[in-house]
Amino acid sequence: MQQVIYLDANDDLPAIRHLLEGAQAKQVLLVLPKGYQPLRDPLNLRMLRRSAEDLALDLVLVTQDGRTRQIAAKEGVAFVASVRKGQRGRWRRRSPRRSSAEQAAVDRMAGLRAGWGDKGYGDRAIVWAGRFLGLALFVFLLLLILGLGAILIPEARITLVPFRQPVEAILQLRADPEVSRPNTASLTIPARVLEVQVERTDQIATVSKRDAPDATATGVVTFINQTVAPQEILTDTLVRTTTGTTVRFKTVTTATLGSGVGSRAEVQIEALAPGPLGNVPAATINEVETPGLRGKVSVINPAPTEGGGVKQVGVVTRVDMDRLKAQLFEELQQQAFLELQSQLNEQEFLPPESLTYEIMSETYDQFLDTEADVLHLQMRILARGTAVDQANANLMAYDSLQEQIPPTYALESEEVSFDLDEKVRMEGRAVLVVVTASAHLVADVDRGAVRSVVAGLSADEASQVLVDSFALDAPPRVEVMPDWIKRWERLDRVPFPPFRIQVVVLE
Repeated sequence: MQQVIYLDANDDLPAIRHLLEGAQAKQVLLVLPKGYQPLRDPLNLRMLRRSAEDLALDLVLVTQDGRTRQIAAKEGVAFVASVRKGQRGRWRRRSPRRSSAEQAAVDRMAGLRAGWGDKGYGDRAIVWAGRFLGLALFVFLLLLILGLGAILIPEARITLVPFRQPVEAILQLRADPEVSRPNTASLTIPARVLEVQVERTDQIATVSKRDAPDATATGVVTFINQTVAPQEILTDTLVRTTTGTTVRFKTVTTATLGSGVGSRAEVQIEALAPGPLGNVPAATINEVETPGLRGKVSVINPAPTEGGGVKQVGVVTRVDMDRLKAQLFEELQQQAFLELQSQLNEQEFLPPESLTYEIMSETYDQFLDTEADVLHLQMRILARGTAVDQANANLMAYDSLQEQIPPTYALESEEVSFDLDEKVRMEGRAVLVVVTASAHLVADVDRGAVRSVVAGLSADEASQVLVDSFALDAPPRVEVMPDWIKRWERLDRVPFPPFRIQVVVLE
């Protein structure tokens, strides 16, 4: 199978490596845009070849650029002029050409990895000594001085950017109040059940209205004596209507009827019940209820009574009760949640999904259908919730992250981040929560091995060996100092003494 990948003019070497990591086929045709510059650098092309080899990919460049094709031929990278030719398998592959010094360094690194040690240095020392064995004493002394200078004067700084790649671990943990310690095998961590009781009173205005009696009707009646003896009319003497709905009145003043039938007196009256029912027409109040006066006097209202009225009053309905209950219940839930949160430890959190609420008591100050403009309710609830220890969750996710670290890589622990999914599920009082740990893996660069493989090499040779030997995210930077030493080719090399080689690993 083949996969064709088209590069953008702005793609750099890390971007190409990222594209190769996502390749779905073993053979990859990498199409370079016209005028593409990064792969005209031999070092970049070597690093690209190394990345393809690490990924076990069969890499073919698609380019017509002569410079790029020339370098690819030298570095052993296959190339074709078009995608069609690449798909037909018409390309050339050559083995990379190395100088004797480069090959010696590569062989030396291979020997270090196999535990052989560095054998190249001793071989060169013997050759060096053989070449100048017959020289005169002053030449020997001169060379001795130069040799000491070559060892002690040159200094090299090697700057490396190790290869980095993201890594994450996603775990679904069970926070269970029934367990006392974390269990990695079952992905279970301890939890705590919290509870609190809260109580308060709230009120609302009733919505429904109805008419209610307000003012009491008043008027005047005339009492008529029906006997020859005088009659006393006292206060609270009861009279009433006799037609239609019976309306009762009482006297509020006193009077004395003179002797003789037909003597008269007027007395003020008011209705016993408030409301418009007490407004009766003239001549409708015509019966005396008080037993001591019945049959002795008669009564009549010469004019209508008036003044009885109504007003709008609130009335308690089931809707009012339910609305007040829902309102107060919500307020108590919020209050309970805040009080439960105050019980949390520093590393705990309380999922809202774990909260349950139970009404313990509720008392209204009015009955259903009673007249009231305001309805009060006193309620007490019990709230429970499950507290999850985030520290335990993070630690278990971190352990899972550690298990994913391959050999020769290390975890950037200071940059590990943890994320708890806001959505949780409940199983009884246990909480099922998803935690994600994210970090970066960094290639482990052994500074001692770096010093060993670059000793005695030129800057270019050292760069190639470092690319071939270590996983890097950018071309290495090899600096030989001081600058004036570059005038002598044999001295313009990485020194042999390890203490003269500074290795800087950028994070």
